[in-house]
Amino acid sequence: MSQLLQQAIAARGLVAGDRVGTEAELARELNVSRPAVREAVRLLVRANLLRAARGPGGGVFVARSPDRGLARTVSDAVAGMLANTTTSLCELTEVRLLLEVPLAGLAAEHASAEKIAELWRAVEDATARPDDDLVQRETDIRFHQTIAEAAGNRLASALSAWCSEVLQPRLKDIIAPAIVEAVARDQHREIIAAIEQRKPVLAERAMRVHLHYLGDLLEAVGSPAHRAPRSEPVAHYV
Repeated sequence: MSQLLQQAIAARGLVAGDRVGTEAELARELNVSRPAVREAVRLLVRANLLRAARGPGGGVFVARSPDRGLARTVSDAVAGMLANTTTSLCELTEVRLLLEVPLAGLAAEHASAEKIAELWRAVEDATARPDDDLVQRETDIRFHQTIAEAAGNRLASALSAWCSEVLQPRLKDIIAPAIVEAVARDQHREIIAAIEQRKPVLAERAMRVHLHYLGDLLEAVGSPAHRAPRSEPVAHYV
């Protein structure tokens, strides 16, 4: 039933913020019972795709597109795992390496001129205000998000969104005393240059160097809970 409802939303071309209807209206439209609609709505609300509002003007509304709903769901799950210590920053940085290096290569193949310009603007904005920590954080997140978008694969972008939404803010808090922002910006420039030159191998290599740099900082200044176990080879990933 939830799939049927999603198909109806897609067929009507509804986007985030649009009203889908009331349970009664949807039951008539889809020729199903109201309890079936209610259960489908409940599932899609939990999946971060719909929201329900009561009262005058209420009803069911589109909350997010399917890819952004998936991104929100994965980010919430990763944040929950981190909060209850079923994962660690070390594990998250290992997975980030597996996601963002190939995304840089895909970006080199598929990035539009507009996305490349957005990447350069992120670096330019960071360079213009080198002593503003909030600007450095915002532009760093924007840089990595834009690369994911530039890769041209919405599923991969959704699955990697937690890197910017969950990992990067926490990582920045830890490595702030040690990071040299000018070095990180130079690494960003190298990544963009490889993307702009349409060289996937170089883009992946530049991203790997950047993430290794951040990983080394985490290893140097992070607490034991943030670092890789000493009983195993340390993986310097971020």
